[in-house]
Order: sequence, then structure tokens, then C-alpha cells
Amino acid sequence: MKTPKILKGILKAQVSHLEASSNYTILNFTDGKQLISGYCLKFFEEHFNSGSFIRIDRANIVNKAFISKVSNDGYIHLKNETKLLIPRRRKALLISQNPNLFDYYMIA
Repeated sequence: MKTPKILKGILKAQVSHLEASSNYTILNFTDGKQLISGYCLKFFEEHFNSGSFIRIDRANIVNKAFISKVSNDGYIHLKNETKLLIPRRRKALLISQNPNLFDYYMIA
């Protein structure tokens, strides 16, 4: 897959999470900066297909290394204090695919 210009010089480890916004994607970086891309989230899901990113819902892809905790009320807390809700229908799937992230997480 050809790397688009927007991703040249960007390390995957620098990206904390990606958010879908209509047909655009907002890349959130570990230093707090944001970058808007004209590519849809599905493109980035395929581009960041390594095991270090997980898609938690229709609008968010998260860097596993940037997750600080998963709370029992169904939220993923990132190191920059962002909270992202895990959809109730995706909880079981995410837990089965990533058991080490959800060690202390109770399926409700």
C-alpha cells in the first residue's frame, strides 16, 4: 500500500488515537496536536493494521500503548485524560480479541 503524503514523517507510535469526522479523519498525537486528513477512517484502519491499534467503535481507533486503563463503566481512558466509550455490543468482541488489555474488566 502506498503511503500518502500526510503520513510521511509520522511515526505510528506518535499517534494516540484517530477519530472519524464525516469523510475526514482527525489524527490525535501524543503531544496533544491534531491533524485532519481527507482519508476516511477505514483507510487508516488498513494502514495501521499492526497489532498496536484497535478499533473500538465506528468512529475511533486507539493506540494500545496509549491506553491508561479500562474502567468497569465501559470507558477506555487514554494517557491524555481522554475518555472513549466502548459500545455495549462491542465489549465482548474487544475483550476476546485483546484479553491482556482487559484483565480487570468485567463483562456486564
